[in-house]
Amino acid sequence: MSYVNPAIRPQFDSMPAELREHILQLGIKLDTMADLMGCLERIVAEGDGNGAR
Repeated sequence: MSYVNPAIRPQFDSMPAELREHILQLGIKLDTMADLMGCLERIVAEGDGNGAR
């Protein structure tokens, strides 16, 4: 189950709906902006075919 800390919820909510849904489907916990940035970097890496995790 995904979790987004209320402290970073405004930044999360400002992202496109498709991206938010993708992040929520990953089932990860986002407590800090660093967590969110790491998640976005992972998505970009997967999209580039690097498969970094």
